[in-house]
Amino acid sequence: MLELKDTSLLDVLRTIENLKEVHKYMLIVLYNIGMYGSCLNMVTFLQKKLRNNPCGVYLLSTSVIDFCIMNVFLLMDIIVGFNPSLAATIHETRIWCKFGLYLKFILPCLSSTYLTLASIDRFCISSANPTLRQWSSLKISWIVVVSAFAIWILIGLHIPALYDIIYDPIHMGYTCDVARGSRTIVLVIDGFLFSLFNGLIIPFISCIFGLLIYFNMKKSWARILPQQNTEITATITASAHRTRIVPNRRSSHMLFMLLVQVLATFFLNIPFIVIYLLKYVDRGPRNLYEAKIFFIFHYIGLWSYYLNYCKTFYINTLTSRLFRRTLCGQFSSCLSR
Repeated sequence: MLELKDTSLLDVLRTIENLKEVHKYMLIVLYNIGMYGSCLNMVTFLQKKLRNNPCGVYLLSTSVIDFCIMNVFLLMDIIVGFNPSLAATIHETRIWCKFGLYLKFILPCLSSTYLTLASIDRFCISSANPTLRQWSSLKISWIVVVSAFAIWILIGLHIPALYDIIYDPIHMGYTCDVARGSRTIVLVIDGFLFSLFNGLIIPFISCIFGLLIYFNMKKSWARILPQQNTEITATITASAHRTRIVPNRRSSHMLFMLLVQVLATFFLNIPFIVIYLLKYVDRGPRNLYEAKIFFIFHYIGLWSYYLNYCKTFYINTLTSRLFRRTLCGQFSSCLSR
């Protein structure tokens, strides 16, 4: 029971209504930012300079998934905010109940997985071990992307199999819920483990590989030997340097861009995972003041969660000169036609 202590019930209700209004328009802003960014990301990573890079394949796959998330998560939440009756009609259909929830489960997992795979790829290419460097190849990256997609497709098949539209006697209406199997086990898999995987495990793994990449880069710079003074050796080393300078620069651009992506993903996931896990370990706010704070941070967590799928293009643009040049080159070629 909520106790009237620090604030009035009317003040809390007014705060919640204001947050709902702000939330609706915030979703529109995030949707436009995310759609614009994911489309430009896909256009840029499809260019030859980046699509022939294994890391570019993983980031292209992430951009495609982010585009889908914009049109499954954000678009549906916008409909819920501005047209609740239409949203209720959609939610009561078997197609949304089975396949809408299915997409909501696998899409964030795919996005997180591809970003982690990009971190592992950059770790391999930055390693001094030639065996590890061989794992960073275009062929392997496409195989891994398709394999990860197939694995998550199979893992999420329990949702269309177990969920269905059922009658809820408490609310006197039909709702999408677990129709077969243990409801507790399914909710733990789809709720607790889902949030733990995307909000904690994947960012932690990505940060670990990010640190390993950073240490590999420091070691690689420390291994650079001074050039010898003879003319023949200078000529040979200069020609070898010219052949290696382009891929090294591209790798360094991709490495730095990915490190910033990993750090941003980690920090943007923290508010959402904290709020989400509080629902499992706490019984909820004990007074109206705590309820007010909870709702404020609840919406902040949602915005940071959605922003996580909108940020990629803007971080790439700010952190990578290669990305900017490729994007500007594409614009120039389109304008010259």
